[in-house]
Amino acid sequence: MESTRPRVVPAGWWIGLAVGALLVPGAAVLDRDLMVALRPHDHSWLVGVMQWVTWLGYGLADIAIPVAIGLRAWWRGDAAGGRRGLMGGLAVALAGIVDQLLKNLLCRARPNAAGAGAFLAMFPCFPAPYALASFPSGHTTTAFALATVLSLWYPRGRWVWGGGAVLVGWSRIVLGSHFPSDVLAGAVLGVAVVLGCVRWWPGFTGGQGQCKTDNRQPRTDQ
Repeated sequence: MESTRPRVVPAGWWIGLAVGALLVPGAAVLDRDLMVALRPHDHSWLVGVMQWVTWLGYGLADIAIPVAIGLRAWWRGDAAGGRRGLMGGLAVALAGIVDQLLKNLLCRARPNAAGAGAFLAMFPCFPAPYALASFPSGHTTTAFALATVLSLWYPRGRWVWGGGAVLVGWSRIVLGSHFPSDVLAGAVLGVAVVLGCVRWWPGFTGGQGQCKTDNRQPRTDQ
């Protein structure tokens, strides 16, 4: 008999998350080849574009968006929507905090730093200097955390939110700030933290999107 318990997050999210996590080690091995493939030979024009795109991954901006949505809901008398906005902002912020902890633990040298790509390039490395804070990509982490929040609230726009996050991740590679594996790890981390918040914070998605399945029982009194 099929369970009537509401499914908060579709299984596809968890499958995609698991696949992404499994690909990170392989991406780390192929980082230099992937960098060449993802950075056009004559990419001076692209750098100018990506310098603007990368702003979409700044943590404060990504935190502010769900909070602003919540404030708008609260202003219109929707207290539950206000709480959801706060939880969305906290989830994005939490993803950024976890990212910073990992940067300081793993201490990976950025592509343009001495010993590029090396993990534990200096130990201990807390606080990690910019040159040794490559893994995971912070911009990508918060961009994907925000995209996940918006996709769960407004699933019809999930390709737009996800596409924006992908562009942010690509911008970090084009600008030479991160390796592809840093970006992939950031994407996995951002999604994972938000899904964890959805799992443990009641009311995270209720009423905003259509993430829950209909658990109403058929009537038998007709």
